[in-house]
Amino acid sequence: MRKSLCALTMGDPSGIGPEVILKTLFTSRAKEAADMVVIGFPDPFKRDARMLDLDIVIKKIDSPREITFGKNLLNLIVPDRRFSIPLQYGVVDARCGKAAALCIELSAKLALLGEIDAVVTAPINKESLNLAGYSYPGHTEFYQSLTGAEDIAMLLTLGEMRIVHVATHTSIRDIPSLIKKKRIVRTARLLFDALKLLGIEKPRIGICGLNPHAGEAGMFGREEIEEIIP
Repeated sequence: MRKSLCALTMGDPSGIGPEVILKTLFTSRAKEAADMVVIGFPDPFKRDARMLDLDIVIKKIDSPREITFGKNLLNLIVPDRRFSIPLQYGVVDARCGKAAALCIELSAKLALLGEIDAVVTAPINKESLNLAGYSYPGHTEFYQSLTGAEDIAMLLTLGEMRIVHVATHTSIRDIPSLIKKKRIVRTARLLFDALKLLGIEKPRIGICGLNPHAGEAGMFGREEIEEIIP
């Protein structure tokens, strides 16, 4: 039985993505979990390899079918070999946003074609992404656009716990207006389906309160009484 093939997207080249990928890629835990291929641009990885004093070999490839294995070998699918990006840390730049977006777009394409089994994304800078013309609040919405998914939610995992947001990527001020019965039920159904896909035969779902002490019978807010509990 072959290992799953996981693609790691570079993230924003001026951020921590390339560094974190390099620190992860060659660990025994990562090697045992799946075969890995990186989608990104070579220069940020060369820069961070020097910073980390890592002796790596970057193999630029065009497809997951070209992956080979070797000690300290980084298989790198480059979305656009003509594209150049800034190499300074911590800058907000449309070119950085474009580079991150190209990696995300290619990862979705490869996943839809069945050439990779999973995607892990390194952090992006939403401001740079928007400067590049990609007006998405986060990865989740970007992938929805790329895949045509009818409905989405962001799912977090910790041990045996799974947490999904009823409202995400919005200001605290606007959250109470989003906590509505219909939205809660839709999110719970998405979570139920996801848990079944993850092999949990009889999922148990709890709904969190919004206000302190879950509203304390309406003393600290009525969202629990009017929307959450019903």
